[in-house]
Amino acid sequence: MNPTSKLSFKFWKTVIETLFRIMTRFEIRSRENLPATGPIIAVCNHLNLIDPALHIISILPRDSIFMAKEELFRYWPIPIFRILMDAAEAFPVRRRGTPEEREEAMRHAERVLAEGLVFGIYPEGTRSRSGKLKEAYHGTAIIALRSGAPLIPVCIWGTEKLRGIGWLSHPEVTINFGKPFMLPPIEGEATEDQLKSLTMYIMKQLAAVLPPEYRGKYEPGELPVGVEAYGEGRS
Repeated sequence: MNPTSKLSFKFWKTVIETLFRIMTRFEIRSRENLPATGPIIAVCNHLNLIDPALHIISILPRDSIFMAKEELFRYWPIPIFRILMDAAEAFPVRRRGTPEEREEAMRHAERVLAEGLVFGIYPEGTRSRSGKLKEAYHGTAIIALRSGAPLIPVCIWGTEKLRGIGWLSHPEVTINFGKPFMLPPIEGEATEDQLKSLTMYIMKQLAAVLPPEYRGKYEPGELPVGVEAYGEGRS
């Protein structure tokens, strides 16, 4: 892997952001929560195919590599998504990949974080048709444990309205950055119960940054034992 400054995507950023400023009421909130340097996992919810491009725009000028489903890398029927994913150096993954493919995805995430970049992931694995948070996979927790990197919620809402004539309603589209946090180190390989608990906590962190109607079954909650906010207890 050889991350770049994504000059081509920065060109597309101007095009996309201008379009969104015209067609929607686009707002990025609390971006100051994103650390200026160092590895961090951007944990995102997912409502529309355009979300990865908007998340990457919100993180710039920091460089980021997003893990995105392989369907976005097809030229047919909408080639613009393939063009944007290539420009952003996103990493394609299969939702039902083999164990070998899943392991390669994990290693790729670790390489991105080892470079001190922002690694973006959608723990739900696909778009939510209802707009509410869906059941999440454990991959985000595994990557965080293996890399030791902090996580930050980067939540989006309003893009679920960008279908058909929804574009004509000039909807509000918002990206909101939460506070970074760490997961506790676990000795040895995490058990299924530990991964379930940590995944639940990660999703509760997303819920805390979303309006109530987008939270689904997840509600903001207390830190589980051993979990601390990023920076707490550190000199």
